[in-house]
Amino acid sequence: MRRWGGLPPNALKALDGKAPSAENPTHSRSPRAGGASAEGTGVRQSPRQLWLLPGQTANLGCRLPDHGSHVNWYKEKPDGSLHWIYQSSKFSSPKGKYSGRMENQFDFSLAISSAQREDSGVYYCSSHTFFPSFGNGTRLVVTNATQPQLSILVPADAEEPGQPPAAIPLLCRLHDLPPGWDTVRWQPGGQETPLTAAAVDERGVLSAWSIAWLPAERWHGAATCTALQSRTNRSASVAVGQGAGEGN
Repeated sequence: MRRWGGLPPNALKALDGKAPSAENPTHSRSPRAGGASAEGTGVRQSPRQLWLLPGQTANLGCRLPDHGSHVNWYKEKPDGSLHWIYQSSKFSSPKGKYSGRMENQFDFSLAISSAQREDSGVYYCSSHTFFPSFGNGTRLVVTNATQPQLSILVPADAEEPGQPPAAIPLLCRLHDLPPGWDTVRWQPGGQETPLTAAAVDERGVLSAWSIAWLPAERWHGAATCTALQSRTNRSASVAVGQGAGEGN
């Protein structure tokens, strides 16, 4: 049985790409560069999320609220810091696998050719025309996985002697997440929960989590997590203590 004491520090990045806030702690407030915030700046990126197979080209867009001559592109590292990768302008030239251009005074693009697993991550565009402002981010996921690898984690103190907690938090981890796997069903109870957090690790692998609270009186050391792909009705399951899933 795997135990956990908390999510990784960069896991509070929801699947819809938004940033954490006091009202919704699963939504992202970043990027964390120069104190800038993605909220309220008017810089917009598209798409919000992009899944590709290895070798395909990623095309990202950035639209400014006012005219500009260039934008800078950054990739978020697993520790939350930003790494500059490219500048798109009227006179841009390719830089390794990166290329981009100024479509017009408001729209800019970035292309990542022959994308590989390590290119997975969240990309931000930034305009410095009037003040540093960042877009809302595009999460790129490069994978050829067809279903996630599942595991269940229980709190480290769930089986400690003493006063039992009123409810036991169970965490289902979906590792190497393909598109469309967005819901988890728990047993016992049949509760369905959304994926509430996601993070890309240093190897470019996307993992997501779903948490359920099981009443302590119903916790007997056994639980099953079933991940559901809504558009195909496929599923994959894992039970506590087994560590291997079953799909259909």
